[in-house]
Amino acid sequence: MAFFDADQLALLSGSTVYVDMLAELRFKSETLRVWNGKTDLVAGGHTWKPLKGVASIEGLAVSGMGQSEAINMTVSGIPDSAADILSLALEETPDANQQLAIIYLQFFGPDWQNIGTPYGIFWGFMQPPKVSRSEMGLTEGSVQTVSIVAENAFFNRSRAPNGRYTDRDQQARSPGDKFFQFVAGLVNKTVVWPDFVFLFAAGAAALAALVGAGGLGQGIV
Repeated sequence: MAFFDADQLALLSGSTVYVDMLAELRFKSETLRVWNGKTDLVAGGHTWKPLKGVASIEGLAVSGMGQSEAINMTVSGIPDSAADILSLALEETPDANQQLAIIYLQFFGPDWQNIGTPYGIFWGFMQPPKVSRSEMGLTEGSVQTVSIVAENAFFNRSRAPNGRYTDRDQQARSPGDKFFQFVAGLVNKTVVWPDFVFLFAAGAAALAALVGAGGLGQGIV
């Protein structure tokens, strides 16, 4: 099976190629289909909502070699009429975490009428969305940005199943073991050592226990 059909190959051989990417985000609560155009697009039997040029995809490549890849999908300055990605990003992360994202390639004619059906070029699993806001300038307001990373099936393939240093993976390995329970709270945490206050308190406690047991008196005698 060829990667492109005859009509698409004819378009690619022209001096100007009209093409855009479509994104299908399968959140748990609903599936969003969006593209970077200005109006609704009917393609592949679905309606794709417009993001009006404020979306971008970084890291996209077509290797076909089973390589580990991840893309970063970003929407900045979210338009009012666009699909409500922001509200979904602000929901609990399980609504997006490890849910499927598919990127398609869609060809168009010179009049921007779609030609053929969308062709899938990437699929991966979404990570928890991140929402950020830029600082306000003197002449312009702040811009709100939603960023979602999607990792393909080969991402972290060298890591053993349940091989992360997280409480969830540790529970899968050894249910009830709390060894990694507080790992998340240690991220970017500064630990001062030696902690002389801790050492003094520990030494005082040991001395008190020794005196209470009569060990110190026996040592002096």
